[in-house]
Amino acid sequence: MMDELPYYRIPDPPETISGASILVRMIDGLGFRFRWATENLRDNDFCFRPAAQSKSIEELIHHIWGLVNWINLSLTGTKTNRPNEIISARKSVLDMLVALRNASLSMTDEELQNASIDNHSFWHFINGPIADALTHVGQINSFRRIAGNPTPKANVFRGLPPD
Repeated sequence: MMDELPYYRIPDPPETISGASILVRMIDGLGFRFRWATENLRDNDFCFRPAAQSKSIEELIHHIWGLVNWINLSLTGTKTNRPNEIISARKSVLDMLVALRNASLSMTDEELQNASIDNHSFWHFINGPIADALTHVGQINSFRRIAGNPTPKANVFRGLPPD
């Protein structure tokens, strides 16, 4: 059964390979992985942290929100207010990723060449907030296992939801 949130399955890949299509696929991978890493979290999971100096799962979701918002603001100029409520923040991340996907699909390589994030080139989108967000999604997966609520077994290679 498909629900109303984006990235239930990973979208079909773009038909051609270009800077924009690679960016789109990275956004799709992040959206799909984030979706399933945060699926069916229990109330007590949000406050879980494996060590006192670690961020909680809720803090990680808000941090991922900030990273995705940073990309969104830099690429599209769209300002988004961060929801305080964690379920709304999760949905906002997914919605921003869909908006980024759609905006990126129509970007030319020249537009990407001219894109910047904090006065740094396009490449910094990849090695900065996208890589950071993927790292934090991995932390959420790990923290869930430690907390006793493992992530649903989506097929991240093929982009398929759990059976």
